[in-house]
Amino acid sequence: LKAVELLPARCAAGIAVRRTGRCQQAMPPILRLGPALASQGSQVETAELIPFSRPRPSAQRTSPVLVLDPAKLRPSTPEAFTYHGGTTAVVAETSDFVEVSDGPPGSGLTTGERRAHDGSWTERFVQQRGVVPPGQGKGKGDTKGKGKGNGPRDYGRRMGQNQSMGQRWKETWEREEDMAAGGVRTTVERHVQEVDDVNAGDEAVVQQEWDEDEEWFESSSSGGAAAAAGASSSSSSSSAVPPTPASDGQVLRSRRWTQTGRDRQSGRTWSRVVTRRSVQRGDDVVSESEEELLETQEDGEERGSSRNRKGRSLETSEWGSQPNGNRWRSSYSLQTLSNAQGEICGRERVQKWYNNGQEEQSEEWETLDVFESSSSPSAPAAAASSAPSARLRLRRRVRSGRKDGRRFGGEETEWHERWEEQEAPHRDELRTKRKKVEKWWKENACNNSWGEHRVDEINESGGSDAVEHRKWYDNGTERQNEVWTERPDGSAEGSKEGSRDGQTWGERWVRSCDGEDGSQTVEKWHDDGLGRKVEQKEGKRWRNSQEVEWHKEELGQLVGGGEKWVVKVGGTATGDEWFEAWREKQAEKSAEKRGKNAEGDEWREVWCEEFDAEGVRVRQLAEKEGSNARGDQWYETWIEEQEKKKRALKKGKNASGAEWQEEWGEEAGEDGSGSKWCSKWGDDGQGNRWGDNWGDEWHGGGGGKRWVESWDNKGKDEKHCHGTAGRPDH
Repeated sequence: LKAVELLPARCAAGIAVRRTGRCQQAMPPILRLGPALASQGSQVETAELIPFSRPRPSAQRTSPVLVLDPAKLRPSTPEAFTYHGGTTAVVAETSDFVEVSDGPPGSGLTTGERRAHDGSWTERFVQQRGVVPPGQGKGKGDTKGKGKGNGPRDYGRRMGQNQSMGQRWKETWEREEDMAAGGVRTTVERHVQEVDDVNAGDEAVVQQEWDEDEEWFESSSSGGAAAAAGASSSSSSSSAVPPTPASDGQVLRSRRWTQTGRDRQSGRTWSRVVTRRSVQRGDDVVSESEEELLETQEDGEERGSSRNRKGRSLETSEWGSQPNGNRWRSSYSLQTLSNAQGEICGRERVQKWYNNGQEEQSEEWETLDVFESSSSPSAPAAAASSAPSARLRLRRRVRSGRKDGRRFGGEETEWHERWEEQEAPHRDELRTKRKKVEKWWKENACNNSWGEHRVDEINESGGSDAVEHRKWYDNGTERQNEVWTERPDGSAEGSKEGSRDGQTWGERWVRSCDGEDGSQTVEKWHDDGLGRKVEQKEGKRWRNSQEVEWHKEELGQLVGGGEKWVVKVGGTATGDEWFEAWREKQAEKSAEKRGKNAEGDEWREVWCEEFDAEGVRVRQLAEKEGSNARGDQWYETWIEEQEKKKRALKKGKNASGAEWQEEWGEEAGEDGSGSKWCSKWGDDGQGNRWGDNWGDEWHGGGGGKRWVESWDNKGKDEKHCHGTAGRPDH
């Protein structure tokens, strides 16, 4: 290190202090007052020069550097004191160190030295106070305008070493009254070396070294110039700026400190920037700070961090990287803000991220507190006034987080997670009201992905009011998505949908519960992508946990094919069943109904219509049949073909064995001819049988005949026939 350049002066022992280029010793000597002090009163005539490079005797390691005759001291001598000798020298001692300083009276120039009592550190300094610059904005008499104001300036230099820490340093500092900014500004430039032996001088091996720059500012509105205290323990401002009221946003105090250094052994380099300030915000003084650190290793590894604070808000972060590809960063923030509704919120957030070249993952947690104003009269105010004082009360708390990751290489896998918890005050304690978790994964190599989520609605007793679930799947060819909600009483509702190779399907269902009773309905749909669409409805109902009723319905169509159909089926636990079906094609319409009940009754009904290519109905058909528990049965059918041919049949029997049957028909020719006929017969189950037959026939040109027949099993057999004018009116 180069020695500081001292101006001409004389020290306390009359020793001339000379200008030096480079130190010949590790550090300059300090004054050691000998026994002559006791015999000659206040005269400081004998002094022993003790070079810093010479170790002190071990017996004096813990004794103070300044040696005075105890007989000359008062019994109540305080721990820190100052001694003025017969010359201009001043000796001051504190509990930690002793200082010897000297300078021409009235010049403002002071030179001196300090040493710790235990000999761990020593320092030499020179300073000049109360210098009035020759021109506006000029400092130290320079011509480059380094000064930022036009007030008096103090400046100085220091150099020293620390035996215990193995450090030596040199610095320059400057303090001035900045009239433009309305305060006092102090700047410090410092160079520090950490060596293997501080007493080795130029032969010492420098292990690491760094430069530091500091700038302090204190506004006159803050009430003084205390910012200068950190620049030099033996110096102070020569004058004070009159206090003025601070304006909103004005910086009252500030400090900016930067450090850049290098470790010569490991090759590590670093830089650090620290800024702190006090700012007037309305009626309050808000503290703000920013800090940033960056370290670089010789192998290329880097680490960094930052810290920003503004009032009660705080943000910190860390980051780093390694030559092998590892990278990471993390951050923390605590903020006070307002949401879109104007509510005051406090937010705490943590973020993390890393990437090692094979896997990448990021995480985030956040706590958001929402407050509301609660007006209540305070005790002091209530005594003098009824005006309420506003206080903040926690309205709700939202905790949330996320996690995202992916794996590189052949797998190409991704995973994600989101979660959230909502809390609200209940009887002076926070209780969880809602929980939400969502997860999903993706395999990019095969385009496969799936996921799930769950949402819990929590009631005041801590149980779940409702739980919402979701599961989904997607491989690029097939997709499925299912969502359902469950409640504590057993009721639920949900939906499911999917697609594959042009087909789509889905369903919706609802389940309601009332104790051991309940019901469920399901709606399904399916589209094969080729024009066939089907919708289904299913349902069931239970009582005392036993199924009592069920039903199912299907509606379908072939788009572009002119075909539609409906099918309905159902039943009960008592034995009731029913079936209904309708079908419509381009050339046919048909319907069928059938069923039975718990008593044993059954029935069936069929109906059909047929059409030609022009849509004209060419045929109709109907059938009905049924039976009951007593044994009764019946059957009925009829057919009609374009008014050309009609036929009907009815028959039945009862439990006693009686039977009956009736049949009739009608036919018409293109030339106007035709016929009608009817046949009836019966059996009473007691051995008696009978029957009646009749018919009409007619020609296209007119005329015809009628015939009648009647018979029984007792010998009756009557037949007759006669001519007619043509087709009868009935």
